[in-house]
Amino acid sequence: MSTDTTNQTAPTHADTARHIAELTAENRALRAELEGARRAIEGHALADRERHLSDERFQQMFDCAPIGLTIVSLEGRFVRVNRALADVLGYTPEEFMRLNFQDITHPDDLEIDLDLLGKTIRGDIPRYQLHKRYIRRDGSLVHALLHVALVRDEAGAPVHFISQILDLTEQKQAFEALRASEERLRLLSTPLVPISDDVVAMPLIGTIDPDRADRVLEVLLAGISNGRVRVAILDVTGVVTLDEQVAAALVRTAHAVRLLGAQMVLSGIRAEVARTLVEIGADFSGIVTCANLQASITYALKISRGRASPRG
Repeated sequence: MSTDTTNQTAPTHADTARHIAELTAENRALRAELEGARRAIEGHALADRERHLSDERFQQMFDCAPIGLTIVSLEGRFVRVNRALADVLGYTPEEFMRLNFQDITHPDDLEIDLDLLGKTIRGDIPRYQLHKRYIRRDGSLVHALLHVALVRDEAGAPVHFISQILDLTEQKQAFEALRASEERLRLLSTPLVPISDDVVAMPLIGTIDPDRADRVLEVLLAGISNGRVRVAILDVTGVVTLDEQVAAALVRTAHAVRLLGAQMVLSGIRAEVARTLVEIGADFSGIVTCANLQASITYALKISRGRASPRG
């Protein structure tokens, strides 16, 4: 019985070595590919984590900012608002989503706001700042400083606006209260007191500087400009001293009163004040002097009743 066998040539040592080298190279390439994939996955994960942290940081800064922040669409609609802005204007975040900034801008401030907005979209200016008034939900006004910046995409196309809104209402009210207080002090520093229908008196107390002397002239002339006042009394009993510049200003005031057709009475001149008036060579022509306010009022009322003739 015969058996058919196939003769096979045994691999040589060189063939084996070459095969091992090919497998090793494939293994290295596969390991490198796996390592690249691992690094890519880690890179994507790290990028996702950084994006998440960036979004979280922005959300925290946006929501917790002490001033009003809002994202506004190119059409002017509110996309997102923070709690500070909602508190200032009295709307809930949900109510804001149904509004645009035109709805809550004072009509007198809207035109300039829209003009600056258009310039920002066209690229004429990168951002703008504006003092403007907003209308609260209850109808009251909020004075604010608005700062607007435009966000663009990678191609440079406008995406939306980010606005910062600083509430200045309290500062505005404090400033107006200060101005009103200053005006009251100004009026108290140059009070014009009506004695009768055609007699007024201005008693001055304390120090008179050039600004206050100018105010004396302004108030006196305004008080007698209607033509009804016949006698104006300027009482300086409470003025201890005054310099030459102020003394000259008071004398000019007296002559200005005369030019308006009224009789000027200067009362209560102390020795120090009289010395200053003499030193500057003050012209008292047309000016009546009295020892004190009571004497000047008595004299003025006599003129008012036609029982005395104007002197000077």
